[in-house]
Amino acid sequence: MTSISEEIQQLHLRILELENQQKELDENDKKTSIEYNFKVINNVLNEKKTNIANDRYSKSVPLARYYDQQLVAHLDAIYNILHIVDERLKKLEKN
Repeated sequence: MTSISEEIQQLHLRILELENQQKELDENDKKTSIEYNFKVINNVLNEKKTNIANDRYSKSVPLARYYDQQLVAHLDAIYNILHIVDERLKKLEKN
């Protein structure tokens, strides 16, 4: 009986190990997916645009707003280019 319960316990441990490996793979896939990365860039853009619109800058860092405006301009251009390339690739993959 002891050997059976030991085998069951080993199988449980193996199942837990495999589930952890699957979680890691899923997180890796999520981080490397285009949709996830688009969301990350879009979230940064939205946050910076909100900060600029609400003028949430301290007087001690007078150039912070300027730097954020420059960052938004550059990220916006990069985001648009990547989105266009992604759409074109999707069209090519369909053909």
